[in-house]
Amino acid sequence: MNYLHTCDDPFSLDDLAARIRKSSNFRFDWRFYRCGESSPRSPEEVRNALDSIVASDVLHRFLRDSFEAVYHDKFVIEPVHEHCQIAVASDEFENILASAAGDHLGAYSPELRPAAAGEKQEIRELFGRVGDYCEFELVAGNVPGCSICKGYNSYLFTSWFYGVAWDWCLFASWPEHNLFWMGCLTDTD
Repeated sequence: MNYLHTCDDPFSLDDLAARIRKSSNFRFDWRFYRCGESSPRSPEEVRNALDSIVASDVLHRFLRDSFEAVYHDKFVIEPVHEHCQIAVASDEFENILASAAGDHLGAYSPELRPAAAGEKQEIRELFGRVGDYCEFELVAGNVPGCSICKGYNSYLFTSWFYGVAWDWCLFASWPEHNLFWMGCLTDTD
């Protein structure tokens, strides 16, 4: 994988973050990265980028800085389990973010439902400000006989969320702009 380095946000996620965090007690944090030669274009390249983020304190510092020692007093980050996968998240990327922002996602939402087309379009327009992007998500492995794959949220690699399991790890990539984004999201269940 090309060398990643953190960068300033190329567009503001403040409004989206405020809506998500207000919605049913969600936590949401993210980081933008510049890529050395080109941004990840495939699930394999995103996995390599994630492995780099996990391995580097500088690259995953956004999680460390937002960690609150409510249940555990130590931030832990581990390598991503070998069976975990990166999946293309076409439409699901927008659905997760829009549903969280609209209070239709998570254990505490008053109405669980997918985001409406207009809500997803808002996310597309927000992330499309830089240009065309590719979307991905981290998913659990499903290898029969693997005790780690059988575990709840076995694909999550850190104690970021109060030392317990959290829910979504999303990625966006703008190949034409050498830009990459990672976002972590959970409700406080």
